[in-house]
Amino acid sequence: MDMIKVVILEDDQTQVDLTKKFLEQYSQTENCLFHVQSYNSPLEFLETYEYDADLIFLDIRMPGLTGMAVAREIRKKDESVTIIFITSLTQYAIEGYEVNAEDYIVKPINYPEFKIKLNRCLSRITLKNSRTVTFVNNDSIIKLSMDSITYIETDLHRLIFHDNESFTYVKHQSMKECEEEFKDTDFLRINSSYLVNLRYANNIQGGDMILSDGTRLKISRPRMNQVVKAFLDFKK
Repeated sequence: MDMIKVVILEDDQTQVDLTKKFLEQYSQTENCLFHVQSYNSPLEFLETYEYDADLIFLDIRMPGLTGMAVAREIRKKDESVTIIFITSLTQYAIEGYEVNAEDYIVKPINYPEFKIKLNRCLSRITLKNSRTVTFVNNDSIIKLSMDSITYIETDLHRLIFHDNESFTYVKHQSMKECEEEFKDTDFLRINSSYLVNLRYANNIQGGDMILSDGTRLKISRPRMNQVVKAFLDFKK
């Protein structure tokens, strides 16, 4: 059963309670659990939020700082968290697309509409979470699609992730843990130092795996037969 981290930012406590009630009602009939945090102050939220939510319900019209301004601050550090605006006026909701909001719900909210929109969002969240790797870089959080990673290499007690645009990302994790995380994907361990995305493997030549950008990675002798077979099977 999935656990979805939800934040509700809303200055109207009645609306907070109603959203929590709908989430609880949803969890009783669907294979999903919610860990819910609520805030009634935009400034308090921005000061304490740890950028770890899967889904944020965000009121657009709040005193002190608008929901749109809060969303812009969120997007500076987290480009992928799902945002649903809750608003009493549709003209404000349309502005939500400027900050890549997933959807909006017009007050007064009702459960049938809430369920339909939550279903759609949770399907995308589940898919997104299962195919991304999260990196914490200073104050920002980056979620990188697995499909965009070309290969991963060890460097002392950390891993370096190379993507298809020649950017690199660092994570403190063991290769063994990473290999477990990436099992049942298109990634293949070719030696103790490299985990390669076979989508970007072009050829095997002279004991090396050659990637689409020309990178050559050494295949260990004990793994050679296994790597060649996996490579050929994938290309078929």
